[in-house]
Amino acid sequence: MLSVDELQERIRATLAAHQQQEQEHVPLDQAQGRILAQEMISNVNIPPADVSAMDGYALAEAARADSVFSVIGESIAGKPFEGAVQAGQTVRIMTGAVVPAQCRCVIMQEHVRREADRIVLTKDCREGANIRRTGEELRGGDAVLYVGRCLNAADVLLLASLGIAQVPVFKKLRVAVFSTGDELLAVGETLSREGQIYDSNRAMICALLRRLPVEIVDMGLIADDIEAIKAALTQAGQDCDAVITSGGVSVGDYDFLKMAVEALGEIHTYKVKMKPGKPFVFGKIGRAVYFGLPGNPVSSYVGMNRLVNPALRQMAHAQALPDLVLHLPLNQDLKKGAGRRDFQRGVMQMGAKGWEVGSTSRQDSHRVHGLSSANCLIDLPEEMENPTAGTIVAVHPFFSHFSGGD
Repeated sequence: MLSVDELQERIRATLAAHQQQEQEHVPLDQAQGRILAQEMISNVNIPPADVSAMDGYALAEAARADSVFSVIGESIAGKPFEGAVQAGQTVRIMTGAVVPAQCRCVIMQEHVRREADRIVLTKDCREGANIRRTGEELRGGDAVLYVGRCLNAADVLLLASLGIAQVPVFKKLRVAVFSTGDELLAVGETLSREGQIYDSNRAMICALLRRLPVEIVDMGLIADDIEAIKAALTQAGQDCDAVITSGGVSVGDYDFLKMAVEALGEIHTYKVKMKPGKPFVFGKIGRAVYFGLPGNPVSSYVGMNRLVNPALRQMAHAQALPDLVLHLPLNQDLKKGAGRRDFQRGVMQMGAKGWEVGSTSRQDSHRVHGLSSANCLIDLPEEMENPTAGTIVAVHPFFSHFSGGD
């Protein structure tokens, strides 16, 4: 049985040969969330000319308070002043407007007194004040974004500023998802017999996948039949880059997924020293990488969060993200036995002395309400036992709970 770190390293090493290589160009307004496939080079200067950083007056020379200048025109964004500015003269100027070539500084409008067609300075204005120079932020030929970046709204703003309308990105991974289990019923149908439960895991898995640059192939609910499962796996292994299943990866007589994967492909590992989520299958079916998650819903969620999502980002050719970890004091005693790394559902909150964290409720792997109430995972190492209030622990925040979306 592998540790979490050992499994993560094995997955990373295996997936080095399974990164997406195919590229496509997408319109800029569809680029957010996609993975950049080529280095982006600025083809313009930003700003493109010397421009004013303030609303005010462009002066022909630096000047001291009480200096007087004649106003001879104005420069606004998109309509620069076209005349020449002589000593003792000034041009009214707006933020972002081109500074006339003869002007040496811009004084804020709050620092002048306007008297008809002249101004009187109420403060000194030094050489170069309030002027943003040509190419001060970027020069033509500068690299601005690099291969593997997951593009965000600020990147879209930057590319739009450079006039880039089409963006080279890696094609989305095709990820197949299905569940198995005769006890499962599709969400929305009526539970009709004792022991039936809703197929909640597949809905959760697809929700997490929508945050990634992937195309989801939802294959639905597959009956607990070895031949039906083999057929689904074979199709997914031919058509997709990755396959994620939920349920059927334990050691029971009716857990057919593991048997089907072993018959059709290969398994790299089977069990991991992690709670919840001990049964975890990582393997290969056809051309696709295979991830087999346990049927218990919280186990499935933690497996997606800690193992599958980072793996899919690597396959998508995304830059590796640092695993942001906070270290916070517990506000209560926790139950935890030695031997497995335990990811307990927790709630971060502001206490009397700053941020602190505590457990949501009982930590059984079937309790979905506690997971919904959580805003983080409390990461307790294998060797730790029954940490007490005040113990500093590692915490992985769910950023969607704080920002409305990761």
